[in-house]
Amino acid sequence: MTAFTTGNPTFTTAELAGFALHHFGRQGSIRPLPSERDQNARLSCDTQDYVLKIANAAEDTGQIDLQNATMLHLARVGQPGIPRVVPTLSGTDRALVDINGRPSPLRLVTWVSGTPLAETPRDILQLTNLGRFMGGLTRSMRGFGHPQAFRPDFVWSLDHVIQLRDHAEDIADPSRRAMVKRLFVRYETQVLPNLPMLRASVLHQDANDWNVITDPADPARIAGLIDFGDMCHGRTVNELAITLAYALLDTPDLYAATLALIAGFGAEFPLTEPEADLIFDLMRMRLVCSVCLSSRQSKLHPENDYLLISQAPAFALLERLEQIDPAFMIALCRKAAGFEAIPGVGEITAD
Repeated sequence: MTAFTTGNPTFTTAELAGFALHHFGRQGSIRPLPSERDQNARLSCDTQDYVLKIANAAEDTGQIDLQNATMLHLARVGQPGIPRVVPTLSGTDRALVDINGRPSPLRLVTWVSGTPLAETPRDILQLTNLGRFMGGLTRSMRGFGHPQAFRPDFVWSLDHVIQLRDHAEDIADPSRRAMVKRLFVRYETQVLPNLPMLRASVLHQDANDWNVITDPADPARIAGLIDFGDMCHGRTVNELAITLAYALLDTPDLYAATLALIAGFGAEFPLTEPEADLIFDLMRMRLVCSVCLSSRQSKLHPENDYLLISQAPAFALLERLEQIDPAFMIALCRKAAGFEAIPGVGEITAD
């Protein structure tokens, strides 16, 4: 039994309000929030809003340790725009509530105010700022480690995306299935052998357009990042590749968007040349991960039409990228990261 197969906690708003008062001394209105596998609610008090978080009964408590340790670390180093852990009245970082006879962690974190990126118009300045924010976060995570970050079996771990290879068989459309299989072949032959030479760190790994928060007064400014539930240890450049995968969804100008986001990231956290070489392929493999998992879920739950609808933007982007020479996109990524578009081209032109 895992948190992906166990139902979400289902406490009433009155029960949630009671938990907030009893364990944290906070009183206010409760508004339910969507969650993939936990139960979350917004607690609005007089001067501050919070997120009340009850973990799935089957959640590995080690992952709660990882999330809280990360947020506490980021608070210590002064990283802005990140939820802060609110201690209980007894001074601990969580309380425990009973779910069908099983203790489950209850936490309170500060609300990051703003508008989700998904609800704002996209522009190049915004993407540059998104890159800078994620680069700053990556810099802030330097030196942080945690034993629970090593999750080789975690389905969203980009370092271990090869474990989803057989999921490609669940893709219904034959041409899309063939495209994904080709990408797995390319990944196995041209990317996987080079991963050991890349830097590694603990990653947020889910800067999607609902987790990135913008400033309502200035949508181009990134106000923060939420949801640390998909954290794991991996190649540091994965953070950029994942951010780029989501940022390019429905983007009219793929080239300008790619240049802006990578340049912004590199301004705060300079990339190495081997990392720059692999951004494009790693970004595509995040999209592959998404469509493979949704296709497997759709096969298991054919009555859920939303699973296929939600994968449409990722397939659309993969198909757009399929029409572009990978060598060109790699050259573009290298240029955006501050390297020669083609290695050695400077020496050739100098001659």
